[in-house]
Amino acid sequence: MAFLFSPKARAFSDESLESYLLRVVAENFFDSYQQLSLAIREELHELDFEAHGAFPIELKRLNVFHAKHNSHFRMRALSLLESLLDLPPHELQKQALLRSNRRFVGGMSAVHRYGVDIPLSFIRCAGEDGIESVPVCPQCLKEEPYIHQVWHLKPVNACAKHECELIHHCPDCQQPINYIENESISYCTCGFDFTTAASAKADSQAVSLSRSLFDGDALSNNPLLFMGTSATQRFAALLWYQKRHAKNTECIMHGSVGYFEEWPTSYYRELDAVTSGAEARLIDLFNRTSFRSIYGELILDSQCLLPEDKEPHFIYLALMEYISKIVESHPKSKKPNVADMLVCVAETAVLLSTTHEQVYRLYQEGVLTAGMRSKIRTRIGPHIGVFYLRQVIEYKTSFGNDKQGMYLSAW
Repeated sequence: MAFLFSPKARAFSDESLESYLLRVVAENFFDSYQQLSLAIREELHELDFEAHGAFPIELKRLNVFHAKHNSHFRMRALSLLESLLDLPPHELQKQALLRSNRRFVGGMSAVHRYGVDIPLSFIRCAGEDGIESVPVCPQCLKEEPYIHQVWHLKPVNACAKHECELIHHCPDCQQPINYIENESISYCTCGFDFTTAASAKADSQAVSLSRSLFDGDALSNNPLLFMGTSATQRFAALLWYQKRHAKNTECIMHGSVGYFEEWPTSYYRELDAVTSGAEARLIDLFNRTSFRSIYGELILDSQCLLPEDKEPHFIYLALMEYISKIVESHPKSKKPNVADMLVCVAETAVLLSTTHEQVYRLYQEGVLTAGMRSKIRTRIGPHIGVFYLRQVIEYKTSFGNDKQGMYLSAW
């Protein structure tokens, strides 16, 4: 069955799902998205009662990742809607932001689109109070009136095509621009036409980041922009950078490109400063001091993606090289040194690219020695410094530097 008001235009490949549905609203002379959604729900009710209830009436709840316990019904509703609108299969699902099983730095959730995993915290959307902006490029809107999905990404604040800054507030009334709240792509609630707005020239680094975020730059030596780095790994690197250096997501563009331009020198410069001042921060001997008390979450944060890609992240590789050099340059001596610090089970698992359970096995089999006594029949806590850093790195090296995992015999 074809829907009564099939859209004339297909969705653009880089268009957001909400933008496309708003264009369907405009094409068919509805006053609001709510009128369209109620009409769609009425049609869906006859085809699939469960799916009909999963189709949201509010535009800001439309995207699949907003669904909590019924995301499979949301997907079914979109599939039925494609048939009602006489669209090719998966047309709307391609535009949607889907849930992802990936986790970024610190266990942060992700969404998925077109084979790329994106940190959920990077997504601009209509908040509960509706004040978060979804910026636009006036020149892009003048060429084709639709919302680009990249405008929903907080690290993106420049148009890669026109090399201008995205505008976040209406030039006339100064209200935050949010097409989801306004249900208008080109106009503000005050009536201002965004296509007539002036746009300032953007910072070159912001343009480079916007241009290379998904496609990469074949000519760049910057690991953040290089084509050999996947888009998912770029987002992981940006999230890692934000956690270490940026106060908020909007600040990422101001320093991330320059920081990674000097990679890994910029990173090692920071770590050298911590290492040289480690002894001054001691309250006990090095072999009784946890690694985290000196370096913080350095090791755990280097695990930028879970599950990991086949190729390890460049941040992880840089850290492993640095820690290996610490162990090499601080040989075992009577006086404990920085290489004798204690790492916890969780950190050991990251260093060895294995699981917590395998680390416990290594301890039970005597491969790893505990630097502290534990109570009988009590399992060591995963975040208590217990294994010597030197011993863990030496064990990893015994498998070869090109190994990305410890292969132990089965139980």
